[in-house]
Amino acid sequence: MTFFKQKRKLLALFITVVLMTTFILPVFTTSAAPFELHIDFEDGSTGGFEPREGNGEVSITDREAHTGTHSLLMTGRTSGWHGASINVTDLIVPGVTYHISIWVLPDNPDSSRFRLSTQVGHGDLATYDNIEIETVSTDSGWVQLSGTRTYPNSNYITIYVENDTSTASFFVDDFSLIALEDGGIPQASIDLPSLHERYKDFFLFGTAVSASDMTGRRFDLVERHFNVITAGNAMKPDALTRPERGEFRFDVADNLVNPALDAGFDVIGHTLVWHSQSRDWLIADDDGEILTRSEARDNMENYINTVAGHFKGRVIAWDVVNEAFKDNVNTNFTNWRDELRTQNSTNNRNSWYRAYANGADVDAGECGSDYLYDAFVFTRIADPGAVLYYNDFNEEFPGKREAIAQMTEELNERWLDDPRNTEPGRLLIEGLGMQAHYWTSQLDPADVEATIVRWAQTGAEISITELDIPMGSWNNYLELSFENEMRQAELYAELFLIFKKHADKIERVTIWGIDDVTSWRRPGAPLLFDEEGYAKYAFYAVLDPVGFLAGNFEGVKESGILPELTPFGPPTPSTPPESPPTDPDHTPDSPAPSPPGDDSIDDEGMPVILTVMLWSFGITLAIAAVLVLIIIVRKKTN
Repeated sequence: MTFFKQKRKLLALFITVVLMTTFILPVFTTSAAPFELHIDFEDGSTGGFEPREGNGEVSITDREAHTGTHSLLMTGRTSGWHGASINVTDLIVPGVTYHISIWVLPDNPDSSRFRLSTQVGHGDLATYDNIEIETVSTDSGWVQLSGTRTYPNSNYITIYVENDTSTASFFVDDFSLIALEDGGIPQASIDLPSLHERYKDFFLFGTAVSASDMTGRRFDLVERHFNVITAGNAMKPDALTRPERGEFRFDVADNLVNPALDAGFDVIGHTLVWHSQSRDWLIADDDGEILTRSEARDNMENYINTVAGHFKGRVIAWDVVNEAFKDNVNTNFTNWRDELRTQNSTNNRNSWYRAYANGADVDAGECGSDYLYDAFVFTRIADPGAVLYYNDFNEEFPGKREAIAQMTEELNERWLDDPRNTEPGRLLIEGLGMQAHYWTSQLDPADVEATIVRWAQTGAEISITELDIPMGSWNNYLELSFENEMRQAELYAELFLIFKKHADKIERVTIWGIDDVTSWRRPGAPLLFDEEGYAKYAFYAVLDPVGFLAGNFEGVKESGILPELTPFGPPTPSTPPESPPTDPDHTPDSPAPSPPGDDSIDDEGMPVILTVMLWSFGITLAIAAVLVLIIIVRKKTN
């Protein structure tokens, strides 16, 4: 009888353990995740928001509110970077992706440009990243700024709202910081056939990344689909230098480049010489006066030696000069130099040209355009192992296409007789980069093919360096409808058929970003993955252009059933069209950063709970086995 009582006790204990491990334990296990923080200012406190670096004032007001009756008012600003900031250092888990959102409304003036941004690190080690930028007016009412970010380990992390109008006052409300369990990238996108594997016999397949893309699920997606990366901002001149004259920093770029190399990626250096995102001290003195030709030349040589020397052997190519030509190049130009950016005005800004022209000996043939040749020569000497590129946009239009080709041919011809040339059989400008910032309403793929054909005649290799195709036309984004998405996908398919056709001329195709939510052209949903990280029809169009245009992928997004892919076959040498298409009356458009739209979150909490429950059931089985052993041992001892 005693034995059976013991059995009943053991059975009761067993049932209790089963209930606890299967149902109760998962609740406690998942209670800490996902993390969510919401601040609506309804309790009369600032919720941790304060003036950024102590500049200006924040206060609670009932004058305006997005929800409820109160919001936060930011006043007393005197500079664009001043704003309302919250320190989230203690809330951030390194490697976790967070959705960040806040609502904004102008006070004075009634229209201004807002930036939702984040800072990682402090002082000399600080890095800054715009999450979303949008112009907001009182007529439009409250506008949401949002985006996702994955943070590294840091002892200082802030999220803040700033405004391009230095004295603007504004309201903010309904801030949220939400941890995404899947990193904002669903497993389904990582499980799709690999894009870089699909094109391995044709060209490298790349994307632009930031440091937050190099960890967690976002990095899993990058590894799956790409084999070469370009730093979106971390290797631009302003990111590699400090405000103090002659001071450099490489920590942020190294934290991106080194993990990429360790993971087996090739890396592109972007960019060395550019009229934008460069420190003033490179081309001006302490009083803001433009440097002389010799001073600017010395600065350029030192800058390139330092930067290219630092990354020597770690990048396979450099975008040496970026966007030297005007947005709109005259189709009937007589000298390519006349089409360069030369002034200090919008769409024609180029301080390097102005500095090189300051003191040029015109009688000796010197002019402002000489900075181009020097930039390539200095880079060749500093990093002889890298392929040197010229990179530009609007390259599909006839005037710009031809001007860039003629510039390349002339500078390469000049290099042949340069005493510094130790490899006579090697070009100076070895690559031409087609930025490929297109629009669904303004793109004729035949123009793209014409540029590939003409540029190949220069002898340089070609790369598609920054491809994205937002829905709409210049300054007129279209909504993400089924029809617009299909049109976008068709253009991607047509372009990749052209790229495959001319694979013998193309070294690399880089998509400018991973998903729509982090794209600089976010309102037009320009990339292959949507704001929730799922593959769009554009992805399938790139994966199988022939099959997509034949209608094989109809309904694949909804069904998740992938049809059999069309065999690619080996690449074959291409032949140019008999008469490359031109359109002299086509007005070029120029890409520009545009205000992003809203973001949404995919709630996948249930799969996490189910996973934990299965894990708990495994523990239950182990405990049950131990209990059985106890019963057996007791029977034997009795």
